[in-house]
Amino acid sequence: MDTLHEISSSIRTKREVLNLSQKRLARLVRMSQSTIARIENDIERLNPSYETIFKVVNVLDRLGKMEEKSGLQVKTAQSIMQKRIVFARPGDTVAETIKAIKNYDFPRLPVLNKEMNVMGAVSQKRVMDIATKDPESLDKIRVSDIIDTELPQVGVDTEFSKIKRILEDWDAVMVVEKGRAVGIITIYDILKQI
Repeated sequence: MDTLHEISSSIRTKREVLNLSQKRLARLVRMSQSTIARIENDIERLNPSYETIFKVVNVLDRLGKMEEKSGLQVKTAQSIMQKRIVFARPGDTVAETIKAIKNYDFPRLPVLNKEMNVMGAVSQKRVMDIATKDPESLDKIRVSDIIDTELPQVGVDTEFSKIKRILEDWDAVMVVEKGRAVGIITIYDILKQI
């Protein structure tokens, strides 16, 4: 039978292999992040119940089997990304950007310059604020004036596990090569792979 220390080490190792944060694991098992941290670092003092340990190990095992089954852990950004990027240019008007957002229903629209460098993104919320406060200015205000967020960027060889972690907090990830945008990955693209 494994000692508490071996169980603790095994949990930490499995979590790290799955590239799962303590916070994310805590949400999945419906525990606090501090409980997960104590299981990994101070398990003897915590002295958790069998049920608590079983819950954590069970979730980690299920996630590991899902990744094995899907083969996603060996995929890279290049094999998952959409090559056709819907984007706005800094010189586009807000009116033009609204059309693109409505047509594609993206929460954020990437902003790329002529060289396909990522300048940032424009959110639906920002565009809606402008459209409702000053509708007459939609043909005058340029995208470069309303860029409100950065989008995370990864290289073409970035592994699935890292992309998955980023998409826990973002709507999309830009894929870049030599500084130029070559693709985009959304949560939908991940789901298509499963």
